[in-house]
Amino acid sequence: MHFLVLSDAHANTEYFDKLDDEFKKADAVIFAGDFTNYDEPEKAVPVLKLLEEKSPALYSVLGNCDKPSFLEELEKRDISVQGTMVFRDGLAFAGSGGASKFTGVTPNERTEEELQSDFDMVAEHSAEYEEPDADGDGGAKAETGPLQSDASLEWNNLIVISHNPPKDTKVDMISNGMHVGSALYREFLETYQPLLSVSGHVHEAVGIDTVGKTTVINPGALMEGRYAVVDIQKQNGTWKVTNAVLKQLS
Repeated sequence: MHFLVLSDAHANTEYFDKLDDEFKKADAVIFAGDFTNYDEPEKAVPVLKLLEEKSPALYSVLGNCDKPSFLEELEKRDISVQGTMVFRDGLAFAGSGGASKFTGVTPNERTEEELQSDFDMVAEHSAEYEEPDADGDGGAKAETGPLQSDASLEWNNLIVISHNPPKDTKVDMISNGMHVGSALYREFLETYQPLLSVSGHVHEAVGIDTVGKTTVINPGALMEGRYAVVDIQKQNGTWKVTNAVLKQLS
């Protein structure tokens, strides 16, 4: 599948028409939040409508500048993966919205625990467990997710979208060199090893990195003409990121 990866429009719609060719080539579009600016909530819907009109399929979460109540709009259009899981063509999508508490100015700042709770469904679906029966001689395995054994929690077919980036990566470093991402989110990636992690939020931290087997990407802010494309294929029974490219419009 060919994905167009976007984030941080911040109410700016000038680049959408310039991306028409990319929209047409994409099998699906990922949007990692910040439809608008914190003081312009009325501009979120126009951005959402443009994304919806141009995308063949859309998977999205909220950013820290989006009002928490705007999640209802995403859910109404059936394009949200925040706090839930969506399955398509052998791939699974899950998402976390908002960002870590920092300035206190933006409307969707949350604790790390709150942010990570959006991925609870991944944990719930992940464990293959053995429950002892009443005689104490062991019960049947109860499979709650697409895993082979309880020794491995890896989700090779999972794409996670989090506005907040994982800590200590290329995608969470601000201009002074500090890493401002989430330690809990990084721990989640290390544990479940999803195929792809898409984040935004830190505009200057445009980049591609890895956490274990997970490809981690911050496409940069769409308001600055930045975006990315990612190709994913199943090869010999295993999903792989075969291509990931950062791009910028002039």
